[in-house]
Amino acid sequence: MLRAVKFMLLATLLLALAWWVGGLPGTVTAHAGPYAVTTSTPAALLLLFIIAVLLTMLLRVLGGIRRAPGQLGAWRSGKRAAAGEAATLRGLAALAAEDAKAAKAEAARALKLLGETPLALMLSAEASRLAGDAAQAKAAFAKLTQHKELKFLGHRGLLRESLATQDHEAARQHAQAAEAAYPGAAWTRAQQLELALREQNYATALGLTQNKHEIAALATAAAQNAASPSQALGFAKQAVKADPQLAPAVVALAVALRALDKTRAAKKTLRMGWKAAPHPLIANAWSLPGATPLDRAREAPELAAANPGHVESELLLARADLEAGLTGEAKRHAQAALETGGNDGRAQGILDQLAGKPAQPTRFAWICESCHHAQPDWAPVCPVCHQIGSFGWRAPGTALV
Repeated sequence: MLRAVKFMLLATLLLALAWWVGGLPGTVTAHAGPYAVTTSTPAALLLLFIIAVLLTMLLRVLGGIRRAPGQLGAWRSGKRAAAGEAATLRGLAALAAEDAKAAKAEAARALKLLGETPLALMLSAEASRLAGDAAQAKAAFAKLTQHKELKFLGHRGLLRESLATQDHEAARQHAQAAEAAYPGAAWTRAQQLELALREQNYATALGLTQNKHEIAALATAAAQNAASPSQALGFAKQAVKADPQLAPAVVALAVALRALDKTRAAKKTLRMGWKAAPHPLIANAWSLPGATPLDRAREAPELAAANPGHVESELLLARADLEAGLTGEAKRHAQAALETGGNDGRAQGILDQLAGKPAQPTRFAWICESCHHAQPDWAPVCPVCHQIGSFGWRAPGTALV
């Protein structure tokens, strides 16, 4: 209804305007050389309107002709861009499906249609990596590092390629560049940590984790590999602070203190470690290297007194007395260990030795709580599953100590 009213009003106005123009009095004369044309005023106005319309149409046609090449180019560019985008999407789908051949083909098509755009380069790099073409992957990742928005992804790819070829120096450089391109990235920190562990650079690895369990293990390893006793002392203190019950950390601190002629402090450290969590490593470190079996038997009660009645304290005394030839005391402490709950075979093994039976090998070992790999010596990182600080001292099939 509203449209009809508007149309009627517009038609009325136009009719009124035409009626007014048609009623204008007078004539218009145009001279062109010897010729003269005379017409009425309404006809002259109509002629001018027609001329204006024709000129407008002519200008539009000329403008269209002038813009035609650009519009044609834009249409072709749009078509190429659409085809390139479709190729990129197909390539990403092929990557997700791990179809290396299709991914490389679509990546090549995207580069041809779009040029070396960041997304096309990323697709080409990942497709080449999936296909095992390390050279092309590195070249594409290197070009990505020239783009501000995707510089991190470029160095990330180059870092992975460097680790795959064991080029640790290049990997370290790309890790630093990736950190600069995207500060604080968790992925970069994890890669730097992995690189430091591969190089057994525990001091560097220590600064790349905030987990107390991992700090204790890495600081202990850093203390064991320190260049000087003072450095070892600093790392060992950090390890014991992070985990006072980690026996290798307690022993590392005691060793560092003894290296600095702080014997009393070393003994105090071992006593505190034994009180917190008795362990054979602490027992072995209690007496100085070179001590005689009799000296060990005399010194053992001082350490056992830090945790009296504990099964490990009784086993410590039993072993020391057995080595010193004090068979009666060894038997008494071994039986006390059995009564305290030492049914893991160690106390019985001492009694078997006293009875002249062959000694049974200990079942205890350092066992990874993640993958259950067992080994005789403690290590900061499991060599199988690469978990940090995952080793616990226990017998297979028993709860983790």
